[in-house]
Amino acid sequence: MVSVGMTKLAPITLIAIALSGCSRSLHEASFTTATPVTEWGGVENLSHDSGVFFGGQPTAEAFGTAQKMGVKVVVNLRSIPEIAAMDFDEAALVEQLGMKYVAIPITSETFGAADTDALKEVLQNTSGPVLIHCASSNRVGALWAMYLHRHRGVALDQAIALGRKAGLRSEGLVETIRETAD
Repeated sequence: MVSVGMTKLAPITLIAIALSGCSRSLHEASFTTATPVTEWGGVENLSHDSGVFFGGQPTAEAFGTAQKMGVKVVVNLRSIPEIAAMDFDEAALVEQLGMKYVAIPITSETFGAADTDALKEVLQNTSGPVLIHCASSNRVGALWAMYLHRHRGVALDQAIALGRKAGLRSEGLVETIRETAD
């Protein structure tokens, strides 16, 4: 717990308070590094940077937490077959909770510049927190690195380092980022 004045607040509450004042698009935010989020269960490898949450597949219960945290948009990077194999209808649940659902299906074979353009579009049109997820956060980190380099002008090696903080682990995806960036 953290004290603010005479009130004790959980760290997760402080994140929600900090994010509630977001009024500009997330495409304009300053990103420095993804910080792990441990207070929010039900999402593997969850981290956060300036209004964007990165993680693996959330549980159905975790989407309720996302909604309570003020998340406005959920971006699912899982492939169509992965989405079809899930034990709940993520799109319906997210929309039922009052959040927007966006699918940008990515595989290591299909990942490219068009995916970063789609993410840019989402971030340009969102002023509140966004949750970007795949199965483990590996594709999330790859997309994040490519977005930062392609649309925010971050140097390639720095963008890859920031992508690793957001979950990028696959050297194959790092190689794809390097090839696509050139």
